[in-house]
Amino acid sequence: MTIKDLRLPDQSRGPRRFALISWTTTQVVQPPQVEGRQESRIEDYLKKATLLKQIMSNKARRYRVINAAQNIATVAVSSLLLFIGFSGLDKITLYLSWFHSVSRQGAEFTFNLLVFALFVVGVLHLVFRFAEKQSSAEKGIAALAALANEIEDTITSKGNLVISEGPARVDLVRTRYEAIAENLPANSDREFLRAKRDLATKESRRPTITISPQQLFDRKQQQRIVSSIALGSRAIVDALVALRSTDKALYLGGGMIRNAVWDHLHGYGSPTPGDDVDVIHFDSADTEKRHDEAIRVRLTSLVPNARWSVKNQARMHSVNREPPYSSIEDAISRWPETATAFVARLDETGRIEFVAPYGFDDLLRLLITNTPPFAARVDVIRRRAEEKQWQRLWPRLRLLLPSD
Repeated sequence: MTIKDLRLPDQSRGPRRFALISWTTTQVVQPPQVEGRQESRIEDYLKKATLLKQIMSNKARRYRVINAAQNIATVAVSSLLLFIGFSGLDKITLYLSWFHSVSRQGAEFTFNLLVFALFVVGVLHLVFRFAEKQSSAEKGIAALAALANEIEDTITSKGNLVISEGPARVDLVRTRYEAIAENLPANSDREFLRAKRDLATKESRRPTITISPQQLFDRKQQQRIVSSIALGSRAIVDALVALRSTDKALYLGGGMIRNAVWDHLHGYGSPTPGDDVDVIHFDSADTEKRHDEAIRVRLTSLVPNARWSVKNQARMHSVNREPPYSSIEDAISRWPETATAFVARLDETGRIEFVAPYGFDDLLRLLITNTPPFAARVDVIRRRAEEKQWQRLWPRLRLLLPSD
């Protein structure tokens, strides 16, 4: 998704600018080097594995072409030799004379030349072993793909945005990567550069959707943009599917999708670690915590590695010391920040259905601002922003509060 000629004012010094919404940002904002940001050692191995897999893919394709050409040449030369052997030189001389005058010595020379060609093809098979090299490259592709998938699962495992960045995990990934790399052939600088170009070409071929600036600030278009970003995250989709499988009345809290949108607007290539996966529902008939716990247990059985947090909004008014909420939308409207005050679930067609009392304007503008009920409690929002390090993780965010 690309929006042309649309920029937000730069909030920092310097000439840097970026597209407000773009599947491929015009200039990628470098993630800050803070604890929790997933530009990490383990992600470096994901990039290395992806690049090495592309190198092996290029080699396998090249060896496949060479091996196919050798096999065709072997079959063709062997067939001609067999034909000449059964026919004899005298008949071959006669056959050739139909097209061009040739002596018996010429036919014999042709026969010897074909024998020599067959010998050369056989030697090439034995010396260079392109078939074995092709097989080795294809095995390397399979091993590297498995490693890359495992690293991706570590980064965003089954709906959980929390990365396990312990030394033991990094050492395990490094050991596996080195074990695979040791069994692969050496690569030249030329092969390395070609692989990087090929990966860049694949990235540039992603489909794009052009949206005009006028459409961007339309509520339906904003919902479409947020939905597209959410559906592009395997973690969010896993969570939404698990919720729908458990109970159609369950919603995914806006924090998980909010982080994905902020990541996208900053040009981050991987998700930023989040907190719990918040699950929201409204059931005034059963406000006991045990009901929420039963839902959490069910969700954990579907997605074990996610840190599920289930809250019935019908009882949260007592926790927040407020009058009872009349509906899930009423409860959401009393959340602190407009950028977080929404929930989502999958409808029967597999599309995302939102409940967003304040829309997505502030979310897409990278604004942290209060909802009306928190106009006199902005210290809560300021404290949340500091504790969660929002502006360190996403430096383009702006904190806009009534007291500022």
